[in-house]
Amino acid sequence: MDNNIIQRIINCNYDEDKFEYSGIVHFRYDKCNEADLITVDEENQVHKDLYKAFLTMQAAAKKDGADIFIISGFRSRAEQKIIFVRKFKDKVNPSEQEFVKRLKFSAPSSFSEHHTGLAVDVNSLFQNFAKTYEYKWLVENAEKYGFENSFPKNNKQGLGFEPWHWRYVGTDEAEKVFQKARKFQQ
Repeated sequence: MDNNIIQRIINCNYDEDKFEYSGIVHFRYDKCNEADLITVDEENQVHKDLYKAFLTMQAAAKKDGADIFIISGFRSRAEQKIIFVRKFKDKVNPSEQEFVKRLKFSAPSSFSEHHTGLAVDVNSLFQNFAKTYEYKWLVENAEKYGFENSFPKNNKQGLGFEPWHWRYVGTDEAEKVFQKARKFQQ
């Protein structure tokens, strides 16, 4: 185990554009311009372009009987650091096994798509969301509105399947944000 790399990631001292460890790959994302954020509810903000497209998609889903809603949007680097380390038994020096397990389902700070404001978690953070009508509707329709599932089953980044996590790529600017990850997954 390379404890130096683990400590650099936990302490947000890792500056490379890509982080690869134990077959898992995360890409670095810049924080979005806060002027581009729109408040969705008391807990969530998202990029204005994503929100416009999401509302259109949400209305179409509703017509088809699917209830799709945002449960998590933009996250600061500080918030993401808390999310990443909160489940470690030892918050400062986790075991390699804990670290790898976390990497599969949670990005280290600076490496989360949520920093961009162009990624959202919808409806549920449980795997069984993949068995719902809402997930099926998203799989069949989200692309029409500029959304794609960031971490499908057996993705090339080695990340766990997240049926709830969708990124917006419906504008040229949004597509550029995720260019490295999208190219890697092809």
